[in-house]
This record gives sequence, C-alpha cells and structure tokens, in this order.
Amino acid sequence: MKSRSTHFSKRQRGAVLVVSLIMLAVLTLFVISMLKTAVIELKIGGSSQTAAVNRIAAESGINNFLALNSGRFAPGWLSALGISGPVVGSFAYSSAVSAYGALGTSVAIAAYQVKCGPSKQIGQQKGAQALQSVQFDIVSTATGGAGTGGVVIVHQGIQSLAPPGPC
Repeated sequence: MKSRSTHFSKRQRGAVLVVSLIMLAVLTLFVISMLKTAVIELKIGGSSQTAAVNRIAAESGINNFLALNSGRFAPGWLSALGISGPVVGSFAYSSAVSAYGALGTSVAIAAYQVKCGPSKQIGQQKGAQALQSVQFDIVSTATGGAGTGGVVIVHQGIQSLAPPGPC
C-alpha cells in the first residue's frame, strides 16, 4: 500500500516555495520604500528643528541687544559710535554673541536708523516744542544650528521719543 504523503508531494511540485518567494520579494520592496520615507521624514524634522533653534537664537539676540542698549536709541546714536551706516552690535554686545555657540548657531545684529522726525501719535504736542520720534530697525541674523546650516533673519522695529529739535 502506498502512503498518502508520496501522493501529495508529487502534485505540489514547489508551488508553496514559489508563492513564498514572491511574497518575500514584495515585502522586501515594501520595507525598502518605508526606509526611504523614514529617512526623508528625519531630514524634514532636522530642518524644522534647526529653523526653530535659529529663530530662538535670533530673537534672543535682539532681546540681549535691546537690554544692553536700553536708553541709547536717540537720533544720531549710530553715528556717535563712529560708524557711518549699520552698526553690528555695540561695544558691550560682543560677549553676548558667544552664548549661542552651544546651540551651534552664530548671531549677528545690525541696527539701522530708519527715520527721525516729528512724532505723529494721537494727542502729541505740535509745533517747535513737539517731541521728535526716531525709529530704528534691528536685524538679527542667526546662521547654522545642529550642523545642518540654515539662516533665519528677524527684524524688530524700535521707536524712541527725543527732545525737540535733534532731527
């Protein structure tokens, strides 16, 4: 009497092997495509983190600059420093820049005097004895961060009132 196992083995002829190899190939392609997607998502996440770190450093640089130069925002303040044009930081600012090195970010601050003239606020005095208004644009440029590069530029407007006549 013949056993049943020899009867079935002659009929299959490796169909299970072929089907399993095809499924293995499909799963391998699926895993490879998922790995490529994961790498792209990691790069996007790293870029977002770098942009956030640079933005924080740029805003913090402006806050430090404003704190160190409180009360100096007057007409002709930039030319009083001996610089014609934008001034990078101030005499006391250079030590504060090194605080961003731990983040891998460098910060440069530039101040521009935009306008100087009569103040145009509601309820302000008019005439020769009116206060003058001087406006500055403080630009902070943060570069680098986490080894991936990137640049973030933040502008901050400052308005200060000055005594009559200096503009």
